[in-house]
Amino acid sequence: MKKIFTSVDIGSDTVKILTCEVINGQYNVLASTSIKSKGIRKGLVVDSSLAINTIKDGMKIINDDLGFEVKKVIVNIPDYNAKFMYITGEVPVDGVVTNDSVNKVIKTSVYNKIDEDYELITVIPIDFIIDSVEGNSNPVGIECSKLGIKGIMITVPKKNIYSVIGIIEGAGLDVVDITISGLADYHEIRNKKLNNKVGAIINLGHETTNVSIISDGILVNTETIQLGGMNIEKDIAYVFGTNIIDARKIKERFSSCHKRFTNLNDTYELKNDMGEIVKLNQLEVTEVVMSRMVEILEYAKKQIFLLTKKEIQYIIITGGLTEIKSFKNLVYEILGKDVIIYLMDEIGIRDNKYTTSLGMIKYYVDKMTVRGKESSMISQEDEELLLTPDDKKRKEKAVVTKIFKGFIRNKEEK
Repeated sequence: MKKIFTSVDIGSDTVKILTCEVINGQYNVLASTSIKSKGIRKGLVVDSSLAINTIKDGMKIINDDLGFEVKKVIVNIPDYNAKFMYITGEVPVDGVVTNDSVNKVIKTSVYNKIDEDYELITVIPIDFIIDSVEGNSNPVGIECSKLGIKGIMITVPKKNIYSVIGIIEGAGLDVVDITISGLADYHEIRNKKLNNKVGAIINLGHETTNVSIISDGILVNTETIQLGGMNIEKDIAYVFGTNIIDARKIKERFSSCHKRFTNLNDTYELKNDMGEIVKLNQLEVTEVVMSRMVEILEYAKKQIFLLTKKEIQYIIITGGLTEIKSFKNLVYEILGKDVIIYLMDEIGIRDNKYTTSLGMIKYYVDKMTVRGKESSMISQEDEELLLTPDDKKRKEKAVVTKIFKGFIRNKEEK
């Protein structure tokens, strides 16, 4: 059976939905969409009805692309006030360690350790201990009498989880797994060179910036800064007397992150709140953008050193704000030239806003592998629909192809 998974990344600016097929460790994008968020503020649900409709609208696009209805999804949870706890556990083993033994020791390790108003997100194994011998990453199949575990338990407030699950279920979907952005980001960004190092991931979002600390390949802490791309747009709107929609266009299409890399001859024409046509030059706009970007990056830098006392060996930055012109020049100036600016290169989602979306799926697949579970989020019937779309879909595709070929032929005749 095909292994197909769908993630829903609920952001303050957009909801990203991604469906992938996993073949021999390769992740192939089958469908993706990014739809404007409604009813979401700073990652939290503030209007359930609007949020549910947003999810439904996004899923309709995905379902139309796939040819069947997605029913199960992975979803991310706001990580406000997330707790990270070092845990251990041990269970007796009668002979050989099985997948059931692994699942049992994980459950034992968190027993009676979760605060009453918190819910478990996951346990990240650091090491499995076979009869007091450490250094085992995959104990299945090894004969012993005792199996132990060392790991990191991640929990978040129940209110963070229930509001999100409520809108997902309200949209007619089943939640098969929940995660937080820091976990997902690392599973997308990681490579073998980073596994034995201590580093940080900075995800620059629309209303917030997420800072995560990774130690030896394991997420150990995270924090959310209440600053993001929206602050830049508000600054532009205030300084130049325009609306927030035009301010976003200026940020994305015209501004630069560093004033040393601007062109004074470049101008942007707009109508301000007084109805007057004004011309902005790139330098004056960039000074506004640069000021706020410096603040965000400095806050992130400070937060890294508040989250860990260990020496940071790498910093990776992702998120939508990395797309602004001359971003790397400002980052190198503030955080040093060893900083890595991550670039998504998967076909179909070559945009950093999908970093968390794909990472959610990769994390889920890895977690199921550790627990020895084979999984897919679609039924046999849906798989057949994916392979052989219904007649209506084929007819629609045939009409589009015919029109396109006619357009090409007419151009050639001219």
